[in-house]
Amino acid sequence: MDNVSYAGRVAIVTGAGRGLGREFALLLASRGASVVVNDIGSSADSDRYAGGAIDSDVVDPAAAVVDEILSAGGSALANRADVTDAASVAVLVEETIDEWGRVDIVINNAGIVLTAPFLDLTPEAFKKCFDVHVVGAFNVSRAAWKHMLTQGYGRILNVCSTNGVVFGIPGSAAYDAAKSGLAGLTRNMAVEADGSGINVNGLLPGGLTRAMASTSVVKPSIDLRPSLVAPGACWLVHEDCADSGSFFTCSSGRMGTVFAGLAEGHQAKPEEFTLERVREHWNSISSDRPFTVPRVIADYQDFRTRSFSNVTE
Repeated sequence: MDNVSYAGRVAIVTGAGRGLGREFALLLASRGASVVVNDIGSSADSDRYAGGAIDSDVVDPAAAVVDEILSAGGSALANRADVTDAASVAVLVEETIDEWGRVDIVINNAGIVLTAPFLDLTPEAFKKCFDVHVVGAFNVSRAAWKHMLTQGYGRILNVCSTNGVVFGIPGSAAYDAAKSGLAGLTRNMAVEADGSGINVNGLLPGGLTRAMASTSVVKPSIDLRPSLVAPGACWLVHEDCADSGSFFTCSSGRMGTVFAGLAEGHQAKPEEFTLERVREHWNSISSDRPFTVPRVIADYQDFRTRSFSNVTE
C-alpha cells in the first residue's frame, strides 16, 4: 500500500510552534507538503507557562519548527502573524501564495487557555479567548477561502475540543464557549463550501500540551503524546478524505466520530401541548433514545415534519 502523501500541497498551520500544531506541521512536511509554520511566539495566556511548563523557554517557536523541517529536507516558512489581526492574516496568506502559488490546507490550531471561576471571569478575558479561537480561525479561513474557491480545492481543519463541544469543565467558561463557537463556525463553513471542492471538519484532540499541563484538570494515565494526534488531524486535510462537516476525537492512538443527535422526544397535538403535558411526558422528553443524527437543516426539517404528521394526519 502506498504511503499517504502531500506532495505538491501547501499548508498553513496556526499555533504550530509548540504542542499539537508543531506535530501537525512536522508530519505534513515529512510527507511532502510545503508548510507555513505560524506562531506568534507568546500569547495572552503566557503567564501560566512560567516555571518550567512544556516548551515555555523557546524564544522563537515558529523558526525552531521550520529549522527542524528544513534540516530534514522539507519545505517551510516561519510566520509570526497574530491570527486575531485580519490584516496580518491577509498578508500571511498572500505571502504563502507568492512563495508557492497556492494554499491547499489550513489547520486552525492557534488557541489560548484562560481559566477562572465563572463569577471571577472578566468580559475582557472572555472576549480574548473567543477572539483567538473563533475570530482567529475565521480570519485565516476567510483569507484562504477565495484562493481555494479559485482552485476548486481546499481542506480546512478547525481544532475544537471536547471541552465545550461535548461537556463543560469547571473554571473554563471562556475556553468552553470559544470551542463551542468554533464548532458552530465549522458546521457553517462546511455547508457553505458544499460543491466547491473545499472540505471543512473539526478535530477534538487530546494531547499533553503545555496548555493541558498548566491546568488543574486530572490527567488520565494514558499515552497523551501530541504526536499521536497528528495522523488523525493530517488525514482530515488529505485529498482522499471526503468527509466535510464532521467532527472527530483523536487521542492516544484512538480516533472516532463525534455527533449531535436529536432524540425522538414526545410529540403532542398543538392544542394539547401544555405545561401539564410536558410534566406528564417528561421521561420521554428527557430520554436520549431513540435518536436521529441530522447532517443538514433539511434533515432536521424532515424529522420535525414526520413527527408532527404522526399526530395531525
